[in-house]
Amino acid sequence: MTRELDNWLLAYLRMVDATEPSQRYHLWTAITIIAAMLARKCTVQLGPELYFPNLYTVLIGPPGARKGTAIRYGTDLLAQVDNATSAPDAVTKEQLVVELELKQDIAYPSDGEQIHHASLFVIAPELIVFIKENDHERLGYLCQLYDGLARFEYKTKTSKNVHITNPGLWILGATTPNWIEIAMKQLGVGGGMTSRTIFVYSSTKGKHISATKMKAFDPHLRAQLIADLGEIKQMAGSFKVTDKADIAYTKWYEGKYKETGVDDSRFASYWERLPSMVIKVAMVMSAARGSDQTIRANDIVNSIRVFEKIHPEMPQAFGGLGHNVLGSQTEMMRNLLREKRRCSKQYIMHTLRHNISAWDYERILRSLLAERFCVSEWNKESGGQELICLEEQQDGNVETL
Repeated sequence: MTRELDNWLLAYLRMVDATEPSQRYHLWTAITIIAAMLARKCTVQLGPELYFPNLYTVLIGPPGARKGTAIRYGTDLLAQVDNATSAPDAVTKEQLVVELELKQDIAYPSDGEQIHHASLFVIAPELIVFIKENDHERLGYLCQLYDGLARFEYKTKTSKNVHITNPGLWILGATTPNWIEIAMKQLGVGGGMTSRTIFVYSSTKGKHISATKMKAFDPHLRAQLIADLGEIKQMAGSFKVTDKADIAYTKWYEGKYKETGVDDSRFASYWERLPSMVIKVAMVMSAARGSDQTIRANDIVNSIRVFEKIHPEMPQAFGGLGHNVLGSQTEMMRNLLREKRRCSKQYIMHTLRHNISAWDYERILRSLLAERFCVSEWNKESGGQELICLEEQQDGNVETL
């Protein structure tokens, strides 16, 4: 296979650089698209475990953060690749099984061994359309499909038994923390879909560009991206892991991975699945730079790096979801302090007057001071209390490989 670009991911980021979505939205859109093109026909065997690069990626942010725009730029390229259609996002469970059944295919890797699989890519710019409010049943079978069943069996309403060999599901969706908090309470308590989903959070747009100043994408670069995405889609078979990649992964797994974590108990189960996600994204990193189907040390390092970039802000994806009765209001106060860095009590009470009382404020403040999220100081000039945010500011708009 001949590639036109040295690295598909870097070239894609170059194409979309002068647009408004956060760079992390662009990067994870691109990563998920490559993963879906590799499908379940690309695998890597590590000991007794067989991995394939299925990803559930959800872009999270407030309205206007350009989540859907980032997805549209990526999927517009996907639409130009032959036979790379995705499933409609507004489908019932039964319709999704039908879509999977229609996607049954056979891949022919270079070693001559046939690979039977049914790989489906769901694109859901409004995740609520795909996952209905508190849809426990759908979340249950989405977890089943993620876990790599060798055979999926489903009985339809008409009593037809559907048998699908090697099903694989990919999801690229977008929503707001508010929707997750209100409509999907079972999602944010630590297990199930939480542990299988990569939540990519950005609080703002990446850039603010007037529509009259925005340039069209470079047609030559766009054509190269489409051509190489077609080449990626043709890849099939086993990936190899070099000795240096083995060393890089083991060093991380036995060192930094054990010593760190997402600073939020709701992500404890996600952290347990992170090592397998690193392997899956390393396959994407390999495919982005060429078709040799070899995971090298840099692929492992770059995979770890893109996760480390999103972890500090990932808890904000769930807002105040949890068992704390003031969790939602506490997160509102956090976000206000994150944005302003320094706020008076008067300003906070006025801004959040529809959500917190003076009694709520005092209870929330005690919690924030206890965890050292902020400190309280007396402002002599205004003659009132001010809160100063201590949380380190994260730059969500610059992503590097």
